[in-house]
Amino acid sequence: MVDLVSNNLNLVKFVINKMNIYNKHNYDDYYQVGVIGLIYASNTFNSNLKISFSTYAYICIKNEILRYIKKNNIYYVSLEEKIYDDILLEDTIEDKNVNIIETIILNETNQELYDILNNKLNDIERKIIKWSFGIGCKTYKQLEIVKMLNIPQYKISRIKKKALMKIKKYISEINVKK
Repeated sequence: MVDLVSNNLNLVKFVINKMNIYNKHNYDDYYQVGVIGLIYASNTFNSNLKISFSTYAYICIKNEILRYIKKNNIYYVSLEEKIYDDILLEDTIEDKNVNIIETIILNETNQELYDILNNKLNDIERKIIKWSFGIGCKTYKQLEIVKMLNIPQYKISRIKKKALMKIKKYISEINVKK
């Protein structure tokens, strides 16, 4: 049991991060409660079940944290909460880092940007970024991209955000090598 708990402590951190509920003031509280959930999971896990321990423990940890939140009247809103159809709360929040990345992309006119676009992004990501910023073509509005790709607007936003983060990662790797 001790090994099962100690080998899965990172799962507690993963659950807390996935729930998007902590700040620097209450992270330790959630971590301790999550460890209690992990201990509970190790004591009650049935290896005859057709699920892995980590899947079972994830549920136990999350439930223990949610019980703690409810017991202590802590207001909890998940960024993964649906607010309309398939639109998540996360989709409505402006990411300041993305604006910085957009500025970098608009200022990058060198071969490195084209290498990243062509070699590091998949076809859909590449089209969305090129069309959004007018890289090698005219600039399109998001609704125009929705019609061209026949993909819902919220998915276009998510793909664009993830692609921008990839670009930022690769640009910073290039800058470190210089």
